[in-house]
Formats: sequence, C-alpha cells, structure tokens
Amino acid sequence: MPAEWGKSGQRLNLSFTAEFTPSQLFDRDDFLRGGYSNSKILHVLNNEIKLGPSITEGERRYKVKDGGWQVSRGEGPMGTDLLRFYVEVDEQIAHSGGDVYVPRGRVYSSCGYFPFGDDAVSSVKERFAKELKEIVNEMADLQEKKDEIKNPFNLDGIKISREIYRLNREAEKVNGKLNFAMVKEPDKGLLRFSKDGDVGLTKEGGVCCQVSKGVVMEYHILGRFSISSANRD
Repeated sequence: MPAEWGKSGQRLNLSFTAEFTPSQLFDRDDFLRGGYSNSKILHVLNNEIKLGPSITEGERRYKVKDGGWQVSRGEGPMGTDLLRFYVEVDEQIAHSGGDVYVPRGRVYSSCGYFPFGDDAVSSVKERFAKELKEIVNEMADLQEKKDEIKNPFNLDGIKISREIYRLNREAEKVNGKLNFAMVKEPDKGLLRFSKDGDVGLTKEGGVCCQVSKGVVMEYHILGRFSISSANRD
C-alpha cells in the first residue's frame, strides 16, 4: 500500500457473513489457482459488509458483490491445504478523514484448511506421540540401571550408554515427524469447524488486495481476519 497508508495506526473493523456454496464459479481470477477448476461461488449474505464504528462515526454498511472460493491443495505450510476466497466491494471503504482504507475492487483472503474424518490420517499425530513417549520411558529405565552400576565404564555400563545414545537419536527423528504431523493435523482448539465438523479452518488468516504496478499486478497486505462458524438452519 502507499507509504502514507496506515501511518495514524487507525484500524478498520469489517465484518460480513458468507456462504461457501457448491455452485460453479465461471469468473476467472488468478488468485484462485487453475482457472475455473474447483472454483465455487462465495455468497455474501445481504450483499453487504459492515464497517464497525470509530470514535467519531457510527457503523456504516457498504455494498459488496458475491465472490469466489477454492481449496488449494498442498499450497500451505508443509504441504497443507489452503482456503482461498474473495469478495468485491463497490466503493472504497474508510472512515472520514482516515488514512486506512480498503480500495474498491476485490479483497482476497486465505487461511488453513483441514479436512477431518479419515481415521488413518487423524491417528498419525497420536501414533508419533505414543512412540516418542515409549522411547523416553525406555531411556529413563536405562538411565536408572546405569546409575545403579558402581563402575559405569565396565562392559554393562558401556552397553547401556550406547543404547541410550541410540534411543536419543531415535527420539530426535520421531520428534521431527511429530512436529510435522502437528502442522498437518493441528490441535482442534486452534480451528473453527464447519457445522458438520468435517472441516476445520484456522481461526485467523491474511487479507490482501491487488494493486497495479505498471504492467505487473501485486498483492498488497491489508491485514488479518478471524473466522467463526455461523450455524443457520
């Protein structure tokens, strides 16, 4: 964004309710990978976005067009999936006299997307955690035996030391796999779930807009968003 954008430290608190519909999106946008493939319509309830009140102004409402959404497979950290979506605002959103604004046009967002329900996948983290615990317990038992040996440099003491060293190296490998699994399968407390509980989204994500720099189009960061599940019958 321009150098003067946001110098005041002011923030815009925007909110809207959207439905991730199964209807095919036929409007191409580079933010959604693969053209029309797997791109669906994002419907914004009442086609409006709310700007929260400031010290000098009350709440304001702006018109917004429906947008699009897509699950981008393997494009997140360590090959996780991303949810990408956008809406289109009809006019610039800002408080009067403020230096923070959302430009007219499409506003893009993305966050982590985690499907649930596959027992084979969901058990990976637990399996590595159990394996690591067993190794740590085995090392503790061996250390107790070593401490009981009067001369730790005799043959039995050397064998135990070697085994502890081997287990320690094995624990490092398993811990690395566990850390990877925790990224692929985050704790459920870090996610917001769909009504059916089969999809979890990270509670926060990034927001950006597209800005033309000559013949080049750039994505400029606008801020962060938080997400919640609106269960409607």
